[in-house]
Amino acid sequence: MAVQIIGDWSRFEGCLQRLVGFDFVGLHKEIGEQIVTATEARFRQGVGPDGKKWPESMRAKAEHGQTLVKTKRLMASLSYHATASEVAVGTNVVYAGVHQTGAKIQAKRSKYLRFRIGRRWAMKRAVEIPARPFMGINDDDKTAIQEIIQKRIAEATR
Repeated sequence: MAVQIIGDWSRFEGCLQRLVGFDFVGLHKEIGEQIVTATEARFRQGVGPDGKKWPESMRAKAEHGQTLVKTKRLMASLSYHATASEVAVGTNVVYAGVHQTGAKIQAKRSKYLRFRIGRRWAMKRAVEIPARPFMGINDDDKTAIQEIIQKRIAEATR
C-alpha cells in the first residue's frame, strides 16, 4: 500500500524555513511586556494575580492612601529580561519579597522597632507584614500569552 500526498510543497517548505528562523527573543519580549503591563494593572487595582484584594497597610489606612503604591517605586521597578530560550519578569527592589510572601520583622539591635504611622510614632517588638502577592500569572495572563504565541506563529507561517 502506498500513500501519495499532493500539494504545494514549495509553500510548505517556505513555512518550515520561516519557522526555523523564528524570532524567539521577540516573542519573549512581547510576553514580558504583557506580564509587566498586567502586573502594573493589578497594582492600580490593589489585587493579586488571584484577584483577591491585598490586605490594607497601616500606612494606607492612616493616610487614606493605597497599599504598596505610596512612592510607586515597587511598581515602577517591574521589568523583564528576554532571551531566545526564556523570559524572566521581576523586580530588583529589596523589599519586594516581603510583600510577595509576607514576613515577620523583629527588633534585633534594640528592644523595639520604631516607625511612623501617619503623624504618630509606634514602638513594637515585632510586626507581621501580610503577604500581598503582586507577581504571578493568572488565567487572563495565560490567555493573553497564548494569543501572543498564536499570533506570532501565524505571522511567521504566512
